[in-house]
Amino acid sequence: AAEPASRAFELAIAKGRVDSAQETVRVKKGDKVELRWTSDRRIALHLHGYDIETTVTPEAPAVMSFQARIAGRFPVSEHGQGSRHERPLLYLEVHP
Repeated sequence: AAEPASRAFELAIAKGRVDSAQETVRVKKGDKVELRWTSDRRIALHLHGYDIETTVTPEAPAVMSFQARIAGRFPVSEHGQGSRHERPLLYLEVHP
């Protein structure tokens, strides 16, 4: 069997959004994935489905590292904003 691919994505959040070209991140099941985050303000992020949370600040970029073991479409959203349901920052698509 082939080694899983390593996929890294540089994701910059500005004014609570990522660039529209990065609103969907596509990987294959089994890939080793790194979502490398920077932000212009403090923001807590949650990758649903994989239950990974991280906090990003302008001084401290953050990385979500994981193996894409579950196929599907998973939102990454801002966490801890009370009951407000914000539109996801982006979607992670894991293809079989």
